[in-house]
Amino acid sequence: MKSILVRRLGLTFSVLKSFKGNTRTCILVEPLWGIPFNLFAPYASLYMLALGCTKAQVGIITAIGLIFQMFFAIAGGYITDRLGRKRTSLIFDLLSWSIPTLIWMVARNYYYFLVAAILNAMVRIVQNSWNCLMIEDAPPQQRVHIYTWVEVANILAGFFAPLSGYMVERFTLVPAVRGLYAFAAVSMTFMFFIRNTYTEETTIGRKKIQEAKLHTPLSAFREYPVLMKDLFTNPLTRAAFLLVMLNNVQIVLRNTFLGIVLNKGMGIPQESLGLFPAVGSAVVMFIYIFIMPAVGTRPPAKPLLFGLSFFLTGTFLLLLTPSGNLSWALGSHFIASLGSAFVTPFVNGNIANRVMDEHRAKQMAIVYAVVYGGSAPFGWIAGSVAMIDARYPLLIALLAGVTSILLVRAATVKEVPTEAM
Repeated sequence: MKSILVRRLGLTFSVLKSFKGNTRTCILVEPLWGIPFNLFAPYASLYMLALGCTKAQVGIITAIGLIFQMFFAIAGGYITDRLGRKRTSLIFDLLSWSIPTLIWMVARNYYYFLVAAILNAMVRIVQNSWNCLMIEDAPPQQRVHIYTWVEVANILAGFFAPLSGYMVERFTLVPAVRGLYAFAAVSMTFMFFIRNTYTEETTIGRKKIQEAKLHTPLSAFREYPVLMKDLFTNPLTRAAFLLVMLNNVQIVLRNTFLGIVLNKGMGIPQESLGLFPAVGSAVVMFIYIFIMPAVGTRPPAKPLLFGLSFFLTGTFLLLLTPSGNLSWALGSHFIASLGSAFVTPFVNGNIANRVMDEHRAKQMAIVYAVVYGGSAPFGWIAGSVAMIDARYPLLIALLAGVTSILLVRAATVKEVPTEAM
């Protein structure tokens, strides 16, 4: 057993050493974003409730944010090609994270959170440009491993999450979270400038900047219908796209409502919420370091089914958690995190490999626009059902998981011999 783990560890670090240029830089600086995010994320929704928002308003803010994300995602393809991957990432990271974290820090009521959510929606422009910056000059066979290591970077950051529980216990919720947002503004801004310093515009990015000078915005957007047709003609590409949307639904629910579910629905103390990102980080880190290097290059269908099954099991057990039972809740979260560890890299790597490099920015803009537009109602629905019972957002996560399994099975049946799903 020990020799197997040693071999897997060696394989893991050989993969990491194979990353070069922009890929390596983007991964190495990621914890400067991930650490502050994992510190404030478990308490963000409870912070909103403490400042006078209702659970329904939390859902409305989430839904409005997703609608704006849809529009920014559409514009993101053109902006990324016009300004370049590197410049777009810097400008819109500052607009979507540095400024909103400062607004969250001084928030007083619902309207502060609404404005911050709209600005934060610009992150979908960055998601496009950052993905292009990170993977365009990397070989396709590395892309599942790249997304795996991005997750590893953020998982490492998750081990710092219990510090936020200590701060909440010592300073109470609102003052502690205000301080966490202040730290986030500084750390994230520093990360954006460091990444900008040590990355270069991609080969395709330089070409697109020159091409964009020859076209008006209107002519550039005329390409979208053709690119959309190319995206959704292939049934396996449609399946990959729908999996991205369903995975985004459960991510939105986890990031927005997990604190409400645990604290208001299950009676888990506020100061214990920071344990959940840490436990999830531990199990996912083990999977990514010792398991994913061996399965990351395989066709995604079986790992996805395996991961979705564990995610559903963990989510169902979490729904059944007895009131105040921290051990049960942590165990359920452990199982769900094990499933998510397999799902997210394969979902992201699968769609990345199905998009043409030549049109990556615009095609990914289309994907993200439909994903966030399709996800938007679930934020409002989750907020509405949380008013009935704070546990009920988990039912939506279960529905997304079951639908994903049916989708993977259907796509596997249709799969042609020369193509992996």
